[in-house]
Amino acid sequence: MPQTSEPGRRRYAASSPEAARAFLEEAYGSRLRMCAPAPPGAPYRLVHTDTGAFSGGEVDLPGRLHVASGPPGRLVVSVVRAGRIELRDGPDEYRLAAGQVFLGGRFGGARTARTEDIRLRTVAVPWELVRAAARQAGPLPARGTVRFTGLLPLDAARAETWQRTAEFVHSTLLVPEAAASPLVVAESARLLAATALSVFPNNALGCLEAPPRPRDGRDATSDTLRRAIAFIESNADTDIGLAEIAAAVPVTPRALQYAFARHADTTPLGYLRRVRLAHVHAELQAAEPGGGLTVTAIAARWGFAHAGRFASAYRQAYGTTPSHTFRTRSPARRVPG
Repeated sequence: MPQTSEPGRRRYAASSPEAARAFLEEAYGSRLRMCAPAPPGAPYRLVHTDTGAFSGGEVDLPGRLHVASGPPGRLVVSVVRAGRIELRDGPDEYRLAAGQVFLGGRFGGARTARTEDIRLRTVAVPWELVRAAARQAGPLPARGTVRFTGLLPLDAARAETWQRTAEFVHSTLLVPEAAASPLVVAESARLLAATALSVFPNNALGCLEAPPRPRDGRDATSDTLRRAIAFIESNADTDIGLAEIAAAVPVTPRALQYAFARHADTTPLGYLRRVRLAHVHAELQAAEPGGGLTVTAIAARWGFAHAGRFASAYRQAYGTTPSHTFRTRSPARRVPG
């Protein structure tokens, strides 16, 4: 049986393709058929972490396998860490080796694969999250469905973008304090969905790159900015992003972005990060000696998972390091309620 070492993370060593298939079907929401011409020299090693908003893991399938899968229940993106894989997706064929990135399947489509000593790093994102990311740019394509039209990134630069993003998210999942933060999980999920839309060919790219509508410019007023700032400052501790802020105003996401650029010389999400950083600063100053809190835990609670980027942003804003503020805290200072 799978062994749980921490909430949401399971490690499993399967001795047969059938056992591996059952685990992968449950983890990634896609019907699978797997068979092996000969027994593997080592067990199939499977690691899966489910955050609730998205999931990811490692898939190690030694030997040779024939795999057939139905339409994916989630958007699954894989990076080949070792071995080789041959994919057939409709009329398209792909031969992939270590370092390459590919989609596990397309919405509404099935595929087959032949693998040889394959080792993958995977990320799975719900389709609704992908649709929500596309809606931020404008109306969805016909029938409101985002469809990917190919399994490989548009170019090498975008493949590298996915690799960096996935590496960041996987490292975040391995930090218990950060992985437990709802804001970190939500921000990571949005990042993955938006990155997938920009990396792989899909029918929503036209929406993402479409010119602005006249109404967006007319709605980019100082009053729009004022209402957005009020909403952000009242809800900075909750799971909000560009779509939620725009809906609260209410204007389109593009109109909201124009309002912040025109009247505040920043972006809505940049302002949200600034507000959350101020809360971190106040909590670091107010932390009681011996209270059990850490800089990492406080930062993660406000959505900052990457220690290096957080420290750089903090130093730029406050002229010192988070750890220095934590050591020289002043309990009297708080963020106004």
